Amino acid sequence: MDSWASRLSRLGYSDGMVLVTVDESAGRIIATSFIRDMLVLHPDDKPGRLTYIVKEFGVQGLLDTINRHFGLKVEKYILMDWSQVSSIVDAVGGVNLTVTDGEAGYLKRYAISPSSTKPAMAGAGDYLFTGHAAVIYMRTRRVPALNGDPHDIGRTFRTRLVLSSIAESLKDVSYEKAQKILESVTGNILDTNLSTADMLDAFNMVFSMRGTPVEMFRLPVDGTFHSFDYFGGASQLMEFAPNREALRDFLF
Repeated sequence: MDSWASRLSRLGYSDGMVLVTVDESAGRIIATSFIRDMLVLHPDDKPGRLTYIVKEFGVQGLLDTINRHFGLKVEKYILMDWSQVSSIVDAVGGVNLTVTDGEAGYLKRYAISPSSTKPAMAGAGDYLFTGHAAVIYMRTRRVPALNGDPHDIGRTFRTRLVLSSIAESLKDVSYEKAQKILESVTGNILDTNLSTADMLDAFNMVFSMRGTPVEMFRLPVDGTFHSFDYFGGASQLMEFAPNREALRDFLF
């Protein structure tokens, strides 16, 4: 959720929407991002941005919309706000990230504390980010990302990069340490429909696949969307058929 202190009784806009696919038989872990400003049909069949759906129709409304537009059958979810994401990053010992000069300059202007990265943020290079600094990094949209993606497209890249970097840092994690990380994750969830059994099954599956590189995918794909002014706000108008095909080809 796009908040540092979300309440289930009053959910706001969603942000950082990522579909995590774990294919044990193929040995693949995939993180697929959905840009929040894509125009979709809401559950009431009226057009609007994807980010507004949770506030108006709840989490199930968001799942239904994603499934409807992309030909998926997503049933399970985990909902977190930024403070909870920050706590989880801290629980794994921070995250190693490479930043550009533009990103470094923006992060310094945002006034992250010198102690929130090691070494202190100075310019382009490699840094160990604390949870709070990692969240600020993921939310950055005013400068292009490391791969050149701008604006909200760049934000989705940064989110996937944090996930893949954390996975890489845990490739040799012990079972005992992994259990402690799981406890931190379960203790920092705003809401989920995963049962305890679901969570343990997922944990054991992912642990058995530790060291597997996280593959990254983003919707919409390049060449299938353009910026669109929708009621005075920036949004993305996309072609859904080629995106459904691209997603299916990548996943399967």
